[in-house]
Amino acid sequence: MTDLARRRTRRAPSLAATLLLRCALYLGPLSAAVAAFKPLAGAAWQVPTGTLLLGWGVAQALAGAGAAVARRHGPGAGARLVGCGFAGSAAAWCAFVLLAPAAGGGSPAGAMAFGVCVLAALATVTAALVTHEELAVIRWSLPCWLLAAVSVAGAIGDTAADRVPVTLLLPVAVALAAVRAFRPALGPAASFGLRAADLHGAAGRLVLGLGQAACVVLLWRAGPPGATSPAVLPLLAAVPVLEALIGWHRRQVEAGLDVAESDEEYRAHVGGVNLVTSAALLPPLAAGLALALGAYRLPAGLDGARAGVLVFAGGILLSGVLAVTLLLAARDATVVAAALAVAPPLAAVATPLVPALPPDPLPTVVAILAATHLVGLLTVARTDADPRRM
Repeated sequence: MTDLARRRTRRAPSLAATLLLRCALYLGPLSAAVAAFKPLAGAAWQVPTGTLLLGWGVAQALAGAGAAVARRHGPGAGARLVGCGFAGSAAAWCAFVLLAPAAGGGSPAGAMAFGVCVLAALATVTAALVTHEELAVIRWSLPCWLLAAVSVAGAIGDTAADRVPVTLLLPVAVALAAVRAFRPALGPAASFGLRAADLHGAAGRLVLGLGQAACVVLLWRAGPPGATSPAVLPLLAAVPVLEALIGWHRRQVEAGLDVAESDEEYRAHVGGVNLVTSAALLPPLAAGLALALGAYRLPAGLDGARAGVLVFAGGILLSGVLAVTLLLAARDATVVAAALAVAPPLAAVATPLVPALPPDPLPTVVAILAATHLVGLLTVARTDADPRRM
């Protein structure tokens, strides 16, 4: 058996191994964000908002298109597509900051540097997923982990940690991981070979990513200053759960193609998988609604505590919205997923036109996320997988 045949017949990693790899891979950009918290605290809110919208939207678009190119032309071509896409995004961000200096707060140079670092971290993760080099990129992301640990130690009062120039070392650590992630792109040049279907899918995933990032920004800006940090906890916990749920769902649908002997049996199998998946999406909805209702049972005078509970409930509901949209996108229902993702920001923009709503935007945003989660859950339950695309 040739080496190429061995690579093609190699068994796919188990779901648990894939889950651990993905969680460790996402720790790279998360660690970079933790390490950059101190310099980011003085930046204008437009800086993290703009980089999150641009970076997450481009990452969603290039992940699907890069994977399709890598399957046809090899991992090097996929990595080059991802690199070119994020290089264009970094240039667009720098041009935006130069043309709108107010967006960078007091330092346009700092805003450009922060944006480029964020885009480089997201590009690293995207390239690793496209080329399946997660383990190698994780090892090269260890400096980011160490800088995050140093930053946390300094925040809790460790004087020795204050002597480490985290701000200066962080771009170097991000660059090291990026260099390793894009090493396959240095091979023999090959055409991207993008097809019309790839472009349509990338456009849909771009809208999906922009909508998901806009939902995060919406919840962040709706809460009072300093009260939005509780929303981060359910979002962080949702990442491994999302990976496990989507991986299990896809494998079960694909397994149905082997065990089903007729179209009726396959539809029954997929219906059972949909039922279990929908049941897994119910707890976030129930917990978010329970916390939101419980926030209004707090005694009068605890407005700060009520806002914190509402933000936490919004974070749980937002994690459910992300789960629903990513699951639909994984089943090639990208248009439906994108429509659900952009619905909460669009609804929030229209809420000032309704005079009956309360002036505080946070309860309205939580209600919008709950309604979107419910609609998405019903959509998942009624959306059948297309066996021709699995």
